[in-house]
Amino acid sequence: MLKKICTALILLALTLPIWAGGKKDAAPAAQSEPQTQGQALSGKKIIVADANSTHHLNLYVAYEKGLFTKRGLEVEIQQTNSGVAAVVGGEADIVLNCPTGVITPIAKGQSITIISQVKIPCTSVLVVPVNSPVKTPADLKNYQLAGLSNTCCAVIAIRDNLKSQYSTEFELVALAPGAALAALEGAAVKGAILEEPFVAEALLLKDAAGNLKYKTIFDGHSDANGDGVTDRNLAGENPPCRTINANTAFIKDRLGDAKAFIEAIEEADQIILANPVAVDIVAIAHKYVPNVSEQAIINSNPKLGFTIHLDTQHLIGYAQALVNQGTIDTNPGEALFAPEFKGITW
Repeated sequence: MLKKICTALILLALTLPIWAGGKKDAAPAAQSEPQTQGQALSGKKIIVADANSTHHLNLYVAYEKGLFTKRGLEVEIQQTNSGVAAVVGGEADIVLNCPTGVITPIAKGQSITIISQVKIPCTSVLVVPVNSPVKTPADLKNYQLAGLSNTCCAVIAIRDNLKSQYSTEFELVALAPGAALAALEGAAVKGAILEEPFVAEALLLKDAAGNLKYKTIFDGHSDANGDGVTDRNLAGENPPCRTINANTAFIKDRLGDAKAFIEAIEEADQIILANPVAVDIVAIAHKYVPNVSEQAIINSNPKLGFTIHLDTQHLIGYAQALVNQGTIDTNPGEALFAPEFKGITW
């Protein structure tokens, strides 16, 4: 009996390391096919075509903090100003972009779809010199204003509201944000529709006497005519901003990759929203957008409401605005959004 007990104890001791290390050693097959949301990952690299912007901070935080690799993804961020074209052509898989720049190729049947929101609201506002004579929206008639493009979400919203509410239209000088601010500085335009952090950068500028040079108007916070009544926001109430967009073949063939990518972005959103001015968050933003000051980033980051949940109603409204201006023929409606993400992001 004693011999049998000793033999049993020896066998037990020999098997303990296997039991104790079972989770580590059992996984080569499982690790080679990581899964998310019930979908196997492909093991292929995800190419993100990106134009540097603090509006894409959740992408940079997810990358820098290893939230993609945590999910078994290999992500490469390629800097380009032609991200939508790269995704449509299949040279890239994903692009973060102003939705109006994506709605047009979707409406034309090209290989791109919207899978997630990036942020709400749009933070683009009208910036003018502090001594601007503009007191009411009607005063903007025939003004030359710098702005990204005629299909920029904020430009569309402001222009449509001016037409419908005040029978007023301005002339747009199409310039990238940095160039628009430079044009404002050089008095080449009377105002600029700027996005963050360029709004914050403009509001930091002072003249030789140390006085602030610029202010925002008609943004839901200002009082242009000094009557004590807050201006209505010409861009609308909480309009949606950028979206995450993907090549349709990528979604079809690598749905697990796409879902894991959005999971990582959502985790990054929570990190940023917990403290948008944390030292590490500001440092990541400044690494990718070095052409604005850290103080501008600190002042603007709290305004960036990162979320993955699509505001489908307003995005479809943007599509209708593009129809109204003749940019596209028909409004795709819910066909703008990837059906694979219904119940996840919309």
